[in-house]
Amino acid sequence: MRVAPVVAAGLVVGLALGGCSSTPGGGTSSSASASSNGIASLTAAQVLEKTKAAATAQKSVHISGKGTNSGQSFSIDMALTNGGAGTGSITIDSDSLTVLNTGKTVYIKADKGYWTKYASAAAAAAIGDRWVKAPSSDPSYAGLASLADYAKSLDGYLSPTGTPTKGQEKSVGGQPALGLVDTDGGTLWVATTGDPLPLLIEGTGSSGGGMTFADWNKPVTVTEPAAADTVDLAKLSAGG
Repeated sequence: MRVAPVVAAGLVVGLALGGCSSTPGGGTSSSASASSNGIASLTAAQVLEKTKAAATAQKSVHISGKGTNSGQSFSIDMALTNGGAGTGSITIDSDSLTVLNTGKTVYIKADKGYWTKYASAAAAAAIGDRWVKAPSSDPSYAGLASLADYAKSLDGYLSPTGTPTKGQEKSVGGQPALGLVDTDGGTLWVATTGDPLPLLIEGTGSSGGGMTFADWNKPVTVTEPAAADTVDLAKLSAGG
């Protein structure tokens, strides 16, 4: 299972403007109950199928964790709503940015140092303290937008690169869970009571990191920045 499915795409988020390990966070599923959901008797493929279905049926989730990717450290903290909207923060090495995705538009806010590093001093000066605005489908920002998109983010996390096999059972944040071990590395822990929701992805090795899934169905507020506080990517790219 992948701890960070699209972090690599986010590393180069600022390049479109050039023309102008660790341990997971805490949390448990709010859908847990005392009764077994029966996944322990299923095959690994069946467990994964039910996990994806259960996650897809929820209204919201809080995903957080940290690790390393291609030699760079990262941390993610995202609150996502089922329907496309989401917001949160991403830190890559010493660079931090805030991301907001409405489903149609992605907004990115970072400090002057970030935009200078990944774009240019001129771009950083033009942006100032404002949010950079772009369509969520923009190829340069699609990977970053995916991190703040419920369906795309969960699909990335819950898609093994190898073949999942059933592992042991243990308690994750006080919740009984079954491990699905990816032959390419990583273990997905799934709740064995209540809905079979993903609780935790543990990476492998000292730098594997981890990602938690918590606060299922808790309200998430996503508010678009005021127009005066945004700058359009297309205008920046055109040097406007």
